[in-house]
Amino acid sequence: MGISSIILGVILLVFGRKLFWLFISIVGFLFGMGFAGLVFPDQPQWIQVLFALGAGFFGALLAVLAQRVAFVLAGFYGGFHLALILSQSFASGRNSIVLFAVVGVIGAVFATLIMDWVIIVLSCLLGAGTIVEASGLGQEMRVIVFLLLVITGAFIQIRLLPHSKADFKMSDSE
Repeated sequence: MGISSIILGVILLVFGRKLFWLFISIVGFLFGMGFAGLVFPDQPQWIQVLFALGAGFFGALLAVLAQRVAFVLAGFYGGFHLALILSQSFASGRNSIVLFAVVGVIGAVFATLIMDWVIIVLSCLLGAGTIVEASGLGQEMRVIVFLLLVITGAFIQIRLLPHSKADFKMSDSE
């Protein structure tokens, strides 16, 4: 996906919490692509893209209609996709759908408990991971760039939060 992955990663990194519906759409799409690649590896690319678009649309629809449920779904999508990125980037590409699902459930639980902050952290991790994955950097450089992007994204998103939320209070969505 190359340049489009980098663009999606930047959007996640900078605007993940501010544009929550877009965050969950992008994460749903990325989740859908990763999941479809694991479950339907022999199917044509268009089937995987169609599955990914469906997951992104479903997430966006929930974000508009049932925001609390969407936070749980975003946590699951984000945790699953983050585990997939990390396994492909740092673990020689070993894939375990059970591990990805467990990390997805952990992300969903945390998103339920401390919504705003989990979405910021997940969007920064996923944005940075998506950018680094598409960059083609070497292993050592990936780690450095990943950490710098996460820190930068978190700083930007915290600054974009309304001032009353910037003191690390747990809060419901806006």
